[in-house]
Amino acid sequence: MKPGIEIQGGAKKGHKIKTPKGIRPTRALIKRSLFDRLGNWIVGRKMLELYAGSGAVGLEALSRGAEFVVFVEKSREGMLIIRENAKKLGLGGKVKVIKKDALKALRELIERGEKFDFVFADPPYKFNKLLPLLDLVGKVLEDDGIFVLETHKRTVAPKSDGLELEKEVLIGDTKLWFYHRNLSGNF
Repeated sequence: MKPGIEIQGGAKKGHKIKTPKGIRPTRALIKRSLFDRLGNWIVGRKMLELYAGSGAVGLEALSRGAEFVVFVEKSREGMLIIRENAKKLGLGGKVKVIKKDALKALRELIERGEKFDFVFADPPYKFNKLLPLLDLVGKVLEDDGIFVLETHKRTVAPKSDGLELEKEVLIGDTKLWFYHRNLSGNF
C-alpha cells in the first residue's frame, strides 16, 4: 500500500486516504484542476468512477457535495481500499463498489438502465479500447452529463457518436478530455 493521498476540498478536506500498490493515482494538481472546472455543478450529482484504484476522484466528489458514487475497480485490493476509505471518511452510505472490468460493468449498467450525471475514467495509459469505452459511457451518461477521461498527453482520444468533445486540458504529462452528450452543460 502506498502512503495516503489527501482530499483537497469540501467537507473532508485534509483527510488522507489509502492507495493500492501498482496504480497511478490521479495527482493532486489534476484533481484540483478538474474540480475547479466543475465547481458547484458537482453538488447533488450521481457519479460513476471507472478504473477507480483508490477511489480518490469519487471520494473528492463526495467531499465536495456529490450525492452518490459508484466505483468500478477490477482488483480486489482496490475494491477493499475504496470501501475502507469511504468508511473512514464516513461516506460508506454514499458509495457502491463494483469489482469488475470497466467495460463489462458498463454493459451491465446499461442493461439495468442506470444513468449518471458525471462519469470519470482514468484507464491505464496503455489502454487501447478508448472508442468502446466512450461509446458505452455515452449510454450511461445523463443528457446534460459530463464525462471526463484522463489520459497521457500523447493519447489521441477518438471521436464517439454518443459524445461530443468540448475541451481538452493539458496538465504536465496528463490530458483531461471533457465530453458532453448535450452542450448545454456549464462548467
